[in-house]
Amino acid sequence: MMAILNTGRTIWQGQAIESGKDLKMYVDAAAIAEMNPEMMSELGIKEGDNVKVISEYGDVVVKAVKTRETLPEGMIYIPMGPWANRVVKPNTDSTATPSFKNIPVEVIPTDEEVLDMPTLMKVYGKVGQI
Repeated sequence: MMAILNTGRTIWQGQAIESGKDLKMYVDAAAIAEMNPEMMSELGIKEGDNVKVISEYGDVVVKAVKTRETLPEGMIYIPMGPWANRVVKPNTDSTATPSFKNIPVEVIPTDEEVLDMPTLMKVYGKVGQI
């Protein structure tokens, strides 16, 4: 299913960062894709199922979670962090910040596992080879 990805900071992600990026708490807060229940139903998934998010810049496996706030139709949200960084536009257009908004992605259900942060960093440059 095609979607538009937006990223940003969340309170939960910020709290988890302070605890440690190598902890399960951080994975649970940042390795997620928030989506509307209708989109989850169309994909045939339930909360907690893994999905693969694929953009022209890379791919990543994250947990699907129901959004806390309704998103515009066809949009998903991944908190800023190493999982989102695998699929955002890396070119900074001279701003020193990657493009974290309005990224076309494909979202598909998967049996692949969500990688923890240390493992994700080890395969970071190996897009499509996770």
